[in-house]
Amino acid sequence: MKIFIDTAPLIYLIEGEENFAACVEKQLRQWVIAGENLATSTLTLLELLVAPIKQEDKHLVQKYRALLQDILSEPLIPLSEAISEMAAQIRGATGFKTPDSIQLATALYAGADIFYTNDKRLSKFSDIKILIIEKG
Repeated sequence: MKIFIDTAPLIYLIEGEENFAACVEKQLRQWVIAGENLATSTLTLLELLVAPIKQEDKHLVQKYRALLQDILSEPLIPLSEAISEMAAQIRGATGFKTPDSIQLATALYAGADIFYTNDKRLSKFSDIKILIIEKG
């Protein structure tokens, strides 16, 4: 099974409120132990690094880079022409914001079975199973 990880779960894991961080850590650990294929995009890297770079926090930049290296089963998936077209179709059909449309299109393009996020609005997207972080 292939799981595409959206940006928010990774931010929660590193910087988030304790309950969310624990939930994300538990879920990611289960997938890693089960040998699931974990993937994300270059857009995720961009979104992860904006705040640490703005704050000049090199340590946090390194934490995010190390996290991605440790958990991902494949290299970051780059934005391509095909993904851009899919994202435009998703955005046109759903009204989702451009970054959300790109992430969903990337997940579909990569053949992901699950899209792991905290954005409940994306639950109405039916082309892929949306798994929302369960706080608890």
